Amino acid sequence: MLVRTICAGLCGSDLYKIRTRAVPPGTVLGHEIVGVVERSPQRFSNTFPPGVRVTLSNHVPCGVCRQCRRGRISSCRLFRTTSVVPGGFAEQVMVPGSHLPDGVISLPAGLEDREALLAEPLGCCLRAMERWRPEPGQRIMVIGLGPMGLLMVLTLGWVGVEVIGVDPLGERRRVAEQKGCAVTCTPSQAAEGMRVQGVVLTACNTQALELAIGAVEPGGWLGLFAGPSHGEPLEIQIQQLYREEVDLIPSYSTGPEHMRRALSLLESGALRVDGLVSQELPIEEVQRAVELAESRAGLKTILRF
Repeated sequence: MLVRTICAGLCGSDLYKIRTRAVPPGTVLGHEIVGVVERSPQRFSNTFPPGVRVTLSNHVPCGVCRQCRRGRISSCRLFRTTSVVPGGFAEQVMVPGSHLPDGVISLPAGLEDREALLAEPLGCCLRAMERWRPEPGQRIMVIGLGPMGLLMVLTLGWVGVEVIGVDPLGERRRVAEQKGCAVTCTPSQAAEGMRVQGVVLTACNTQALELAIGAVEPGGWLGLFAGPSHGEPLEIQIQQLYREEVDLIPSYSTGPEHMRRALSLLESGALRVDGLVSQELPIEEVQRAVELAESRAGLKTILRF
């Protein structure tokens, strides 16, 4: 299938790959995609006719292997070895046969592009909820209130959690309060004896890990929602995790099933994501978009063709 890109979101993982040169030169990034079908295989021409607006799952699990049956879709061999080509920062994207039809998702007519682009990151949050199993009434801390952290605040609030938001930037704390945080504070304030049942790390460095381990109650959990910012080794207090039986649970990526659930929540208005996209730039200004994101100016930037 051939899809013409309408717009693509700039994600933290894109920034990481740009910053660390983690992919070969010439790689086209972008996995948060809204586009229009230009050419569809004949057997899918009725389901996805030319002109239909879609989003794409960058990776698709097989659904039948041992990892998939356990819900570990990001460990599936098919998931790890397939993707759309090139990424969403290209004018056109080729969707491989391995992605058809599950990896192509038609978009509701009433959903704006900037909301539809959040299907992939919001899908990551929904899958993380299944990994961490937060319970209504629990106090959960979210460290890092960038675009992913704010989506996590919304998702945790939706399941009935009391959310404590932590970020050094006052503007991001203010937005987090608007999105349902019961309390927001700076990292230094959070380190002053605050105790919670779980911690979500949307930023991963030694300081964030120390804060998380100091805040989580015995028997609680740490949700690892991001890798180290610069790929450096991190120190972690394994003895304390062991002695207090604190679970360290990573959650990486998402797939078509959770993206569809995310779109349902967005279409119904169950989650208010207005304001999370703070900049919209033409694709020619991708370098400026990267600079804005690296300087933490605003929240999420999308690039439009």
